[in-house]
Order: sequence, then C-alpha cells, then structure tokens
Amino acid sequence: MNDKLLAATRFYFAQCVFMNNLHYKAYNRLSKTQNKNRYITIGISGVTLLIITLHIICLEEKLNDILSVLSYIGMILTATSLIFTMYSKEDIGEIKSQHKNIAEEYKELRDEHMSLIEIIMSQADDEKAIRRKAQEIQKWYSSIGKYSPETTYEDYQGAQKGLGLGSNTNEEFSWSDEEIDRFLPSSLRISDKS
Repeated sequence: MNDKLLAATRFYFAQCVFMNNLHYKAYNRLSKTQNKNRYITIGISGVTLLIITLHIICLEEKLNDILSVLSYIGMILTATSLIFTMYSKEDIGEIKSQHKNIAEEYKELRDEHMSLIEIIMSQADDEKAIRRKAQEIQKWYSSIGKYSPETTYEDYQGAQKGLGLGSNTNEEFSWSDEEIDRFLPSSLRISDKS
C-alpha cells in the first residue's frame, strides 16, 4: 500500500466533503436572501396599492391636502421599488442553482475518492492504474473549483460548524487523520488501526 498516495487521496476526500457542505451553506444563504427580497417586494407593492386606493378615495372626497401627501408618498414608494429592483437585479436563483450543482459534483467526487481509498487500502489494483485514477479525479476536482461560484466567510464558518470542525481561521485547511476518519466508514479509517 502506498501511504503517500493514500494520504493525498484522503486529503482530497476531506476537501470534497468540506466543499460539498460549503456550497450547500451558500445555497441556503441565497435561499434566505431570495425569500427576504420577495417579501420586501410584496410589502412595497402592497403599500403602493394601498396608497393608490387612498388616492382614489381622496379624489372623490376632494381632500387636496391628503392628496398631495399621498402623491409624495406614492412617488417615494415607486422610487424605492425601482431602486430595490435594480439593486436586487442579480439573479439569485441562477447563482443558487449553480451552488447546488457544484455541491452535487463535489458529492460525486467525494464518492470517487472514497472508492479510491478502498482500492488503495485493499491493494486491489496495480499502483500504476491507481495513480492514473487518482490523477483523473484530481483533474476533475480542479475543474470543479475553477468554475465554482463564490462563497462567503459566513458560508465557510457554517460549513465548519456543520461538520463539527470548530472555527479554524486559516483559509487553507489541513486535515488530521482523526478529522478525515470522521467522514469515512469505519472500515476505511486509519486512526483506529494504528
């Protein structure tokens, strides 16, 4: 068994577990933002509709003072609605979908790494074939990261907390054998076998 190849494969397995969790945290954050924006838009529209209704009532009653106040409020709400729409123009739904797709790709890649760990530990294949497979999935890992949407520090902290990793402030993550073993089935753990 090649210990260095096993260590590298375990590292990338843990990275895939973390990245999967990270992108799902980003997906959840964007879902909350999308819902908040939807409620704000509904609120502004509702108040604007109420102002229009009051405006019509005041026209019938010939209440000029109230009419001018309602006109100003209506203009302010219309401007607010326009500014808010322009501000939230970014299509959160598309970015949210990208995060979910990337998370699913990391999950597939995680399973590939787990399979490779099992092959390395059981020595079921020759080392040349194992290295070739490791290089293939390493290229896959790199291509996923290259086209991934951005995440935030909040997503990063949420992923750490969700995986029970505490709060490591370093952006570059290193993994202990015990941390990696938590993500693996007992038959593929190495810290139990020492």
